[in-house]
Amino acid sequence: MAENTAFSSSGEDVIARSIDVAPDGPSNVRSEEDFANYYDIERTASEINKGDYKRIALQFPDELLHDSVPIFRAIKRRLDEGRELYVLADTSYAVA
Repeated sequence: MAENTAFSSSGEDVIARSIDVAPDGPSNVRSEEDFANYYDIERTASEINKGDYKRIALQFPDELLHDSVPIFRAIKRRLDEGRELYVLADTSYAVA
């Protein structure tokens, strides 16, 4: 049995939790431009390029996983050569 401390839990509740990733909210935005504006795609890609970051990991709360692929694709199209972009699929936090 895992122990909890004052600063963290065992994380078991996050691993065992069932989530619904059905689109609701931002993914219902109709146009690609609205979607890009909502997630600030241009600025994000610009900051990655300007910062000369080589490996970038995107992490989303469970409730936004349904938008992770379109966000990944939109940012990836705007990145300079030599940049690796990843989506972390092991969300380790929850929105209370």
